[in-house]
Amino acid sequence: LQGCNYNLKIVIRGDKNTGKSCLLARLQGKPFIEEYSSTEEIQVASINWSYKNTEDIVKVEVWDVVDVAKKRKKLTGLKMAPGEGEEFETGLDASFIDVYKGCHGAILVFDITKPWTWDYVKKTVSEIPGSIPVLILANFTDQSHHRQVTRLMVSDFVEKVTREAEVRWGESSLRNGFGLKFLHRFFNVPFLALQRLSLLQQLEIHTRDPQATSRELDLH
Repeated sequence: LQGCNYNLKIVIRGDKNTGKSCLLARLQGKPFIEEYSSTEEIQVASINWSYKNTEDIVKVEVWDVVDVAKKRKKLTGLKMAPGEGEEFETGLDASFIDVYKGCHGAILVFDITKPWTWDYVKKTVSEIPGSIPVLILANFTDQSHHRQVTRLMVSDFVEKVTREAEVRWGESSLRNGFGLKFLHRFFNVPFLALQRLSLLQQLEIHTRDPQATSRELDLH
């Protein structure tokens, strides 16, 4: 059962300026992004990850999800009526794409110094399909002297959530890389669920094939 190939899809969501793009960069092994720049549309990156040094090859597709994309390049070949503004192509966002399709895990990021980003997370948890495990990441712990969302507030919320797949939470500071090890361990949860499903499918095939072979032998 060793040496299998697996594809995981992980979605990152959060309010503006909570560190989603920094997290995507960190997962790719890139340095911390000092200057804030809002992401125009959904960004996708692939990273390689391994489960406890096994021979399984796990390709993790990470989505940095944008709720509302910025207007992008001007559309060409359109004649506008007098008085109308320019027409622009809209980027890919969560209103256009079902970001949870084929998803194995979700990371919800918020800023511990901004309560409205915590409100975003609480609202979004209820929108995620119940079969998808969720990790809530309390970011900007390096700014803990400005903290407005306490650990107790987060742990109380997580404790009261009832859904099929589990919800966990952890803290991070993407500036110094704190929390990334915990995040990589969280990948174990969706991976093991995917591996279990794969093994069950293999077991079903291995059960069907001998039965089919036996019928063929009977016919001969």
